[in-house]
Amino acid sequence: MQLLSLLTAGLVALTSVLPAVADHELRFKNNCGFNVTPKWKAGSGGLSSGPSMARGAQWSGWVPEYWVAGRVYGQNGACLEPDGARCTLFECTFNNIGYNQCNISRVSGYNIGMSFSWIGGSGCQGGKNCNNPNCGNNVAWLPPDSCNGCLSQCNTARVGMLVTFCP
Repeated sequence: MQLLSLLTAGLVALTSVLPAVADHELRFKNNCGFNVTPKWKAGSGGLSSGPSMARGAQWSGWVPEYWVAGRVYGQNGACLEPDGARCTLFECTFNNIGYNQCNISRVSGYNIGMSFSWIGGSGCQGGKNCNNPNCGNNVAWLPPDSCNGCLSQCNTARVGMLVTFCP
C-alpha cells in the first residue's frame, strides 16, 4: 500500500510540474503511405523523437514556452541527424511569451511534404503547406535565404502546433 501511495504522490508531483516545463503541444499526423518518425530539437538542445508513425497515426510531444531555434522534421531514412539536414523542416522560435514565429523550410533539403497549423491560438496567422519540392517562398523558406511571406506568427502563449506529414 505504501508503494501505491508513493507512486500516486510522484504522479501528482510530476503533473503539477509539466505545465511549467512543457508549454507547447507539437501534434503530429502522418498522411504518408509509409512510416515517419517525428524528430525535434531546440538550437543547442538534444534531439527528441516520437514513435514511428504509420499512415493515419497521430501523436503529441511537448516543447517549453522558451523554445529558441526549434526545428522539427519527419525522419524517413533521408535525414541527417541531429539537425535534419537534407529534409523538409518546420522551424519555430518562441523567445517571448506569446510571440511565436514558425515556418516551413527547404533550405537544407526536401524529403516529404509538410504542413502546419496553430492549435488553440486566437488571432494566429494561418499555417503553411509545402507539399512538393517546388513550393514557393511564400510557403517555405528557400535556399539560400529567401522568404516572402513564409513566416506565420501567433501571439498566444502556450499555443500548440499541428504538423502534418504528406498533407
